Amino acid sequence: MSGVARPAPLHPFTAPLLVLGTALLAFLLRAPWGPVALHFVVAAALLAHGDRGSVRRGLLLCLLPWAFLLLLHGVLGEGPRVRAGPVALSREGLRVAVAQGGRLGAVITASLGMFAAFRPGRFLDAVAARGWSPGAAFLVLATLQAIPRLRQRGHEIVAAQRARGLRWGGAGLARARALPALALPLVLGALTEADERAIALQSRALGSGRPRTPLEPPAWTARDAALVAVAAVALAAAGAWRLLAR
Repeated sequence: MSGVARPAPLHPFTAPLLVLGTALLAFLLRAPWGPVALHFVVAAALLAHGDRGSVRRGLLLCLLPWAFLLLLHGVLGEGPRVRAGPVALSREGLRVAVAQGGRLGAVITASLGMFAAFRPGRFLDAVAARGWSPGAAFLVLATLQAIPRLRQRGHEIVAAQRARGLRWGGAGLARARALPALALPLVLGALTEADERAIALQSRALGSGRPRTPLEPPAWTARDAALVAVAAVALAAAGAWRLLAR
């Protein structure tokens, strides 16, 4: 048993609010180093919460966009140049690339952290406790769960078709021939699952409009309030600075 106690989970609405605040701050903070500092703050907060996976996945996802931004603005940009080893980079283009890369990294890392901490049951209980529409809540759940389910089903279909003799490797033409045998079961499976979910939700009177009783409504704690308050103060300060700096 580990001696390190993990922090209690946040309220289901706290993480989306923080992601929204991060996205707004990424464009309000002074470029180029404001968004970069925000990215470091988001990564440090996730590491303090014990979520190393989201930080690592965020870095991996940002590598290719960062390289593209550096090539587009730094290498191909115009204006005065600055030497970076054997390469001469545009000074203004490098500034734009750093700012855009910081914004992208902050938003992606925060979104991955929200997705990793998302618990469908707690989210539905929180929606029911507020008396909001369960249909909209299930739409959010279906959107968040669509990509992982499709990825898992795709791996299963590839394994099953390979067991039947399908050749997926090789050149692009060979992969193109094998694509219908993989895409058709994936699409049919997704449509079947959508029908099954619609029938299940209809049998539970989802569209009746009546309030639903939450099984275990999540509590809005002082930590949730403090985090949202800090984000609101940061947004107000950044917005005031932008207005006064004009």
